[in-house]
Amino acid sequence: MPRPKKCRKVCQMPQIREFFPAGSSSCDFAVILTVDEYEAIRLIDRQGFSQEECSSYMQVARTTVQMIYNSARQKLAEALVDGRPLKIEGGDYQLCDGKEDFCGCGGCRRHRSRCEQRLFKEVEGMKIAVPLDENQQDVCVVLARAPYFLFRENGIDVIEENPAAQAQGGAGIQAAQFLVDNQVTDLITVRCGQNAADVFHEAGMKIYKSANKAAAEDLAALEEGRLEELTQFHGGFHGVQ
Repeated sequence: MPRPKKCRKVCQMPQIREFFPAGSSSCDFAVILTVDEYEAIRLIDRQGFSQEECSSYMQVARTTVQMIYNSARQKLAEALVDGRPLKIEGGDYQLCDGKEDFCGCGGCRRHRSRCEQRLFKEVEGMKIAVPLDENQQDVCVVLARAPYFLFRENGIDVIEENPAAQAQGGAGIQAAQFLVDNQVTDLITVRCGQNAADVFHEAGMKIYKSANKAAAEDLAALEEGRLEELTQFHGGFHGVQ
């Protein structure tokens, strides 16, 4: 007996389900994009989710998401290159029932108001730090030696010089203590030394992995719940962390 397919969770049906190239006839053979394929495109290409995040929201395996996503991209290419109509219908899916406390994907109408309220409360109580390069816009690759730190609290950004940037040794610990003293709750960084990470964890600080060059983009991604926590930390090298 074949194993039944697991339905993929979809937050909401697409508002527009048919697309026709200019000058084409509605009788032309259409490319059919299934609803679950549409959802994968929406989450990954529109919302910026990773395939792992998408699999979590759709409640299927990552390999299943990869299969759905690849099929959807192929169909979109076929419709675009061949100039064929595109229709969204069918597929193995189930609509979100609205019972989760927080869906996080920005699509479910039942959740949208509740999710926005929760995100606002979480962001309101956060003080986020990002190490900055000399231009005061891009994320600095080396946390301890960053010339500046950007602090965001309650929607207000403040940039301060990093007192550990020119330290002869132990810059990682000094920078970490500077952030702790400033009561930072969340840190965005490209990488982090183990010693500094120990200080952050002891203070209850969350560490997120930078995914963008610009600090503003990383901040937006964090506030939208799209950054992953940093879990791998390097040892110190040449006295620098």
